[in-house]
Amino acid sequence: MQFALWSGLRSSELVGLEWGDIDWRQNRCRITRAITQASKGEAETTKTTAGTRTIDLLPRALEALKAQKAMSYLHPSGRVFINPRTGEPWTGEQAIRKTLWTHALKRSGVRYRRPYQTRHTYASMMVSAGEPLALVSKQMGHTSVVTTARIYAGWLPTNNSQVGMLADLYFTSKEQVF
Repeated sequence: MQFALWSGLRSSELVGLEWGDIDWRQNRCRITRAITQASKGEAETTKTTAGTRTIDLLPRALEALKAQKAMSYLHPSGRVFINPRTGEPWTGEQAIRKTLWTHALKRSGVRYRRPYQTRHTYASMMVSAGEPLALVSKQMGHTSVVTTARIYAGWLPTNNSQVGMLADLYFTSKEQVF
């Protein structure tokens, strides 16, 4: 769950993630495949062309991957996330929802939502923190920053008294000659 919340991957991308996709030196992850209910456990291409991407891994996402290593790093499938009950790779979001997700929400006292909501949580946290929309769009695998803006514009900070100050400082340096 921690990796899902701090990476912004689609549920199908999480299911398809393999250890070979992780670049530990650069703290990045290559997203090239997805596994959906319809694919019956077989890898397929990502949802969009932009969905095939390399994302930067935040410290909490890396922390989650390091913890996950003990559970699945040597699994013959090469998959990062496996079903802890069966020891087999997940075959889609539905199995995660039934086996893990619903129970975790109940124990936490959180009202039901789809596992896909971890993706929206990631994006809204990033946008709320003031991360550039272009960066969030790239991380999410959106085809356009317009898509990201349309979905997450409500999370843009609006009460920042420093709005525009970086541009003002940058473009009014004492060394500028007009």
